[in-house]
Amino acid sequence: MMLILYVDMDYFFAACEEARHPELKGKPLIVGTGSEKDKLRGVVQAANYDARKFGIHSAMPTMDAFKLCKELQYSPPDDAYYEEVSKRIMELLSGYAKRMEVDSIDEAALEIEAGGYAEALEEGRKIKERIKRDLGLPCTVGISTGKVIAKMVCDSAKPDGMEAVEANGIKDFLKGKDVESIPGVGKKTAEKLAALKVRKIGDLAKIDPMVLIDALGSFGRELFLIANGTDESTVEENAGVISISRERTLERNAKSVADIEATLNLLADEVITEVKRQKLMFKSIGVKARYFDFTDRLKSRSLNSYTDSKETVVTTAMSLFRGLFGEKPVRKIGVRVSSLISVKGQRNLF
Repeated sequence: MMLILYVDMDYFFAACEEARHPELKGKPLIVGTGSEKDKLRGVVQAANYDARKFGIHSAMPTMDAFKLCKELQYSPPDDAYYEEVSKRIMELLSGYAKRMEVDSIDEAALEIEAGGYAEALEEGRKIKERIKRDLGLPCTVGISTGKVIAKMVCDSAKPDGMEAVEANGIKDFLKGKDVESIPGVGKKTAEKLAALKVRKIGDLAKIDPMVLIDALGSFGRELFLIANGTDESTVEENAGVISISRERTLERNAKSVADIEATLNLLADEVITEVKRQKLMFKSIGVKARYFDFTDRLKSRSLNSYTDSKETVVTTAMSLFRGLFGEKPVRKIGVRVSSLISVKGQRNLF
């Protein structure tokens, strides 16, 4: 039988830092958007579970995080390192899959052929052990009949867990969960469902499907089927794109954000054109400044939701670049989007 095995790396950026700095293990740790010098002026990108015990979470201002935990350890982001680790993870996972879809830098769905759920769980165990042994990183595995449910099972098994939900158990597994726990149900969709008095997935299973279709189009049909235990989502192989970036050397060295505005707009255009060509959305934006002495600095920021908006890229990149201009003139700039997911034409999911 064909089953979907969903793998999600736990607190990925922070776990990567723990792997190469073992002295950080067991201590509350965050990876933020700023350098060590600017650590109080950014936002949290990732927090390990020791930090989460204090109420610290991603997208929180780092200043607030340090107020919650005086012993908090901080690591500036190292995007190149995280992407290299991600590449090794995806290469490892591809050896276990009949087909594989990379959802983001730290998540992937694997289609496997198994004799049953016991065999699929054994495959999941092997994957967890291999990633732990080879890379020193924890991950969580969810297994079910379709990609959406497998991801939800994975979410419920965190951290460092593994769980399988068989077809006849999906409806019971889902019924008490909030509708927002379904991948693709964002704030606007949740508000539309709330107007229909649908807040739990159990409510979703009982509503007239035509009412859902009227309110949400084809996504309403998908939600009704999922709530009733039918997940038609499949693994669609992709090239495993981790990020999309563009760089350009400036005509003259720049000393302020105003000097790069036109070039930044061009780079954002190129990045968004490629994002839309590949039918992707992103949740992280990064920038690079190369100074006249050929030293580089990188900054990045995680967004609250997935998007493919050029305006978001420009606004966020401008904000990030403001922290990269100082005494040294800039001769080259770059813009990158990452944490990519495929939308396959279903824009209403977000």
